[in-house]
Amino acid sequence: MYKVYLSEHIAKSTVERLKEKVEIVTTFDHPEELDAIIVRQSFCPRNIIERAKKCKLIQMHGVGLERIDLEAAKEFGIPVKNCPGGNAESVAELVLAFAISLSRKLKFIDKGLQEGRFKSSGLPETEGTELTGKTLGLIGSGRIARLVAKLFVNGFGCKILCYNDFLSDEEAAQIGFEKVDSVETLLQRSDIVSVHVPLTDSTRQMLHAGVFEKANPKLLFINTARGGIVDENALYEALVQHKIRAAAMDVFEKQPPEPTNPLLHLENFIATIHIGGSTEEALERIGKTVTDNVFAALGIQ
Repeated sequence: MYKVYLSEHIAKSTVERLKEKVEIVTTFDHPEELDAIIVRQSFCPRNIIERAKKCKLIQMHGVGLERIDLEAAKEFGIPVKNCPGGNAESVAELVLAFAISLSRKLKFIDKGLQEGRFKSSGLPETEGTELTGKTLGLIGSGRIARLVAKLFVNGFGCKILCYNDFLSDEEAAQIGFEKVDSVETLLQRSDIVSVHVPLTDSTRQMLHAGVFEKANPKLLFINTARGGIVDENALYEALVQHKIRAAAMDVFEKQPPEPTNPLLHLENFIATIHIGGSTEEALERIGKTVTDNVFAALGIQ
């Protein structure tokens, strides 16, 4: 029976479908026995790939491939596949949830109630802002970014700005975006900014102190893309010095962030642990693609 590595939580229906045709292996103790590898948050490094002589596929349960040594996979002739678009709706909805939570100060108010800080309603410090009619700035213009834009345009009548060096002014206009020429300009002109680019050498820490220094002081900043795109120290300083109003992140340089990460203790910052694609619906969609790809690679009908 074929052996497939899988050690992480995915849709129950996917696991059951896999078990009908293959044996699931939960460790990398014997990579030479593996016929396929499925990873979600775990890593697939060179020392595993070079020993996986039988492996016909390394399958990412998601989009980003940075946890797989792609150079080693190419060297040893093992195809690598991902699941583009499978979690797009879920991530877009998380962006909206973050935006509403930040605009209405939900973390600050919830914590204040728990601590007995508020003795009445209608207090000035609990005053929030509306999303209606605001300007949303997108870093990136892929499928998730476009779904986010659709939610904000249809739901709140927002204007959409976009920063993407690979998108022409004409292409941006065709999808209802106004292209801006720099990240700094985007943060200056936007009320909300949402990040939707992969982590590469060119995007690493593209949101740094100099960018936040020029931002709209009322800005709500959201990152559901990848940790490392944002300089976390710079973001912390921007929040405590009121250079921006509030921020939320689903991804961090260290996943999950340490409890000592100072961002976690700010009342104008919301953190989650890379849950953007963790919905029942997204896991079912991605799981079907994963299983279809694995079965195809192994010649299983």
